[in-house]
Amino acid sequence: MISVIVVNWNSGPLLERCVLSLRKHAPGCEIVLVDNNSQDSSLDFTGRIDFDLLVLRNHQNSGFAAACNQGWRASRGDKILFLNPDAESLPGGVDSLAGRLESEPGIWAVGGQLLNPAGKPQTGFNVRAFPTLGAVAAELLLLDEIWPGNPWTRRYRLAGWDHKSSRDVDQPAAACLMVRRTGLEALGGFDERFRPAWFEDVDLCKRIHDAGGRILFEPKAQFIHQGAASLRTLTKEEFLRFYHANQIRYFAKHFGEKAAARVRRLVIAGLRMRSLIALLGAPLRSRTATSSARSCWRAARHFATMREAGE
Repeated sequence: MISVIVVNWNSGPLLERCVLSLRKHAPGCEIVLVDNNSQDSSLDFTGRIDFDLLVLRNHQNSGFAAACNQGWRASRGDKILFLNPDAESLPGGVDSLAGRLESEPGIWAVGGQLLNPAGKPQTGFNVRAFPTLGAVAAELLLLDEIWPGNPWTRRYRLAGWDHKSSRDVDQPAAACLMVRRTGLEALGGFDERFRPAWFEDVDLCKRIHDAGGRILFEPKAQFIHQGAASLRTLTKEEFLRFYHANQIRYFAKHFGEKAAARVRRLVIAGLRMRSLIALLGAPLRSRTATSSARSCWRAARHFATMREAGE
């Protein structure tokens, strides 16, 4: 049985489109909707549907990782698909993921192909290698802005890969990731310390690999993905603090405090550079690089006063 876990937080009409696409293209799956105390009207459609939908409502935002754990533990499937509320299944998408997961017992997880609304693959986001200090430095010190073809960024974002073939990968985005229940049970699910979001999926994939499990990318499993729906309700400073705090936490957990301390120094330097660039009015391409001078400076000051690298 397939269970689909959708974690919602103020996703607006995108949530209904996500659920209805599952109903249309994967009618036999169980849908579990975990709402993290949304304040918008995104749940209103649940009173109009004529099919079963398990809705778990939280009275506070417990974070993406905790809500995912809440969802899969309340579900009944042996195959668990984590799908973002701003994603829509295309015909055969869910079944293609399930088929690949069932093909070999050593496969613990499978990621689908994410397409933007124009139907183009979301390369650079959909599947990545595990982050390294070199890749982090290239991003934070804006090397990828002045030298987009640098080897660290290319390896991290799998530049040049056509996304047309099924293959073993490091980390598909949890915007669309199917995992064996037995694997989730063995690992204890997502690490809820990565909150409210970001790097919890990287951490889960790293632990799957460390446990000897394989992760595949399946291009036949296609999903439309709007992207960045949760960012619309966060300030730039909030995003920078949450994202980089979990980035530092990831390196502390998997590579130790010395590596995390290096990442923290890179974060501080990178944010200060962004603040200066924003004051000068120079354009930047990257979403994570583009913020106001004030938000970057305040976020840099926050990380400069952290007591521990993984705080």
